[in-house]
Amino acid sequence: MESGGVWWCVSAVKMVVDSIKIIGCNKLVFASIMLLTTLPLSTLLISQSISTHSLTSQIQHLEALARSAPTRFEARHVWLQSRHDALSLLRIKALFSLPSYLLSLAAALSAVHSTRLALHANATPSLLFAALRLFATTIFVYAILFAFSPLPRFLAALASSSSARLLLLAAGSALEVYLMAVTSVALVVSVAEEKFGWDAIRVGSALMEGSRACGWALSGLFVLGSSLIGSKVERLMEAEDWIRVEDKANVIVWYGLLVLWSYVIMTVFYCDCRKRHPISLPQPEELQLSVT
Repeated sequence: MESGGVWWCVSAVKMVVDSIKIIGCNKLVFASIMLLTTLPLSTLLISQSISTHSLTSQIQHLEALARSAPTRFEARHVWLQSRHDALSLLRIKALFSLPSYLLSLAAALSAVHSTRLALHANATPSLLFAALRLFATTIFVYAILFAFSPLPRFLAALASSSSARLLLLAAGSALEVYLMAVTSVALVVSVAEEKFGWDAIRVGSALMEGSRACGWALSGLFVLGSSLIGSKVERLMEAEDWIRVEDKANVIVWYGLLVLWSYVIMTVFYCDCRKRHPISLPQPEELQLSVT
């Protein structure tokens, strides 16, 4: 049964405070993780967003022109130009994708492991096997989120009224945030336990029983923070032709800190869930039966 509204709100605030305390009490460890992983990751992602902004805007402009073109010939010509620019955009994103993915794996592994040590949890036996499990789980996570992301907009497009369309978009966004919470816990499970892939996602979902609203709220905080930073980058790019170095550095540092904090707080959430749902050990009678 889910806890009451006041309880899950207090629980979410407590985990935010605990995660900040953990980072504050282990400044050197988490500063090193940020310097080596989340800061380079943030630099890559922000740089990709800035470098592709003009091309993305051009593609959107061409698509709008193609839809309003008076003749098919003109529309076809504009669509071909839009397709050429879209392929260029994909190539640029592909250049950033592999290093960003590797850095995100390193950041998740190191942040989860360090947070569990700070909470006096059992140390991960083998970081190599944990990294392999994490790699396998991320494939399932990306597949699930990629498959779900266009679904709310597709259903909203079929709605007969604007109110129904807005309701479907809101419900879809809320469900997507919940899926992000489940998959985030699954990533922690793949590091902390000998589970990976769909098994880690299943365990993560089961662990959230009784705290699903709290997990949804924590995931929503990260989505909100990412949206605020993204809108800040958008405003900087629209206001000037180029972004000042200090403005770019400020955004990069804040996003790197947000990514690090998200790993820490979801690990705190996982440990709290695991305390309420401990791993059941086989009883002596069961061991004797399995031996005989």
